[in-house]
Amino acid sequence: MNGESNHKSKNIRFNTELVKKPKDLVEYVIVHELAHLIVPVHNEKFISILDNYYPQWRESRMELNELPLGHVEWK
Repeated sequence: MNGESNHKSKNIRFNTELVKKPKDLVEYVIVHELAHLIVPVHNEKFISILDNYYPQWRESRMELNELPLGHVEWK
């Protein structure tokens, strides 16, 4: 999980591991979570908001999903 939105309380929480990610991917997560304040589910309206405010969201989501989320153990 990179972020979490509460539609009713209008709160957003971000995973602190995001500070280790590229800036453009952090921007995607922010826009994604802000969109959830308007539309709480991933439906057509939600996708329309992402398309409008962050057109490259699909590429950013794929890139972000390929990166490790958290702490990696060194051996």
